[in-house]
Amino acid sequence: MGDPAGIGGEIILKALPHITKKSIPIVIGDLKVLESLRHSLPSLPHFSFKGPGLGRPGDAEFIDLDLAGSIRPGFSDARCGDASYRYIIEALKFVFTGEAAAIVTCPISKASLNLAGIPFPGHTELLARMGSVDSHVMMLANPSIRVSLVTIHIPLARVPQQVTSQGVFHCIRTTWHSLRDLMHIPRPSVKVLGLNPHAGEQGTIGLEERLIEEAVSQAQSMGMDVTGPYPADSVFHHIDCDAYVAMYHDQGLIPVKTVDFERTVNITLGLPFVRTSPGHGTGFDIAGKGTANPSSFIEAYRTAEMMAGV
Repeated sequence: MGDPAGIGGEIILKALPHITKKSIPIVIGDLKVLESLRHSLPSLPHFSFKGPGLGRPGDAEFIDLDLAGSIRPGFSDARCGDASYRYIIEALKFVFTGEAAAIVTCPISKASLNLAGIPFPGHTELLARMGSVDSHVMMLANPSIRVSLVTIHIPLARVPQQVTSQGVFHCIRTTWHSLRDLMHIPRPSVKVLGLNPHAGEQGTIGLEERLIEEAVSQAQSMGMDVTGPYPADSVFHHIDCDAYVAMYHDQGLIPVKTVDFERTVNITLGLPFVRTSPGHGTGFDIAGKGTANPSSFIEAYRTAEMMAGV
């Protein structure tokens, strides 16, 4: 359910009529939070949850951890940070035992996690640790475009030092294999962006592209359909590949969210299980107001179904 003070509960309730047709969602959270939302927002869909293991097609099950207590929508809170953490730990039990095929996470608050003393900045780092992987790749995707990121949440000043041949190759390889093995694209095509304007203009506007070229050549030598580096200001003009690899956060996310913000999904590649999430945050500014749009969550759920082979 994500942060109990955010929009997670609301978008789940709004999404349930749309996501219970192919698989059975298991919602992990606090039932009191949903009951409070229904009381204050009577226009929300009413859904009767089944107990664990009792759901059939068309149903949704609920695991009530009853952790958050009375919360204020839209505010950071240590109890909400602790609850967010425990929700995801419970979800991991289901995927590790094979009772669930994938995890779809609603947004959490880094501030609330910090107040609770949780030593992870977000879901992704926690999931990577629990999945025993040292590295992973963040992909943002919608029905029109997919973009993976070599670097993620670091200051822009540190990006050039983090763009290494090894790092770019890891992102390319993880993206290519995920497209083939999880997204069922038989022969994926990937385009790689440069870091500098005009992709370095043959070394006259920077030398980082030489490292990117090494990574692209290594991927090509392994039989992957990968090309680049391309100038970032023009490569998205025609979307003609299965995925792009961008060097830093805004370089890749601006085109994705501009093309289709409401259906953009965050996918963590490289984990030993499928994990997706909406492409937006906790929505503290609109929490409890009934205006949250569930489209990205619905898309995240359907993407998880597809990747899990449901």
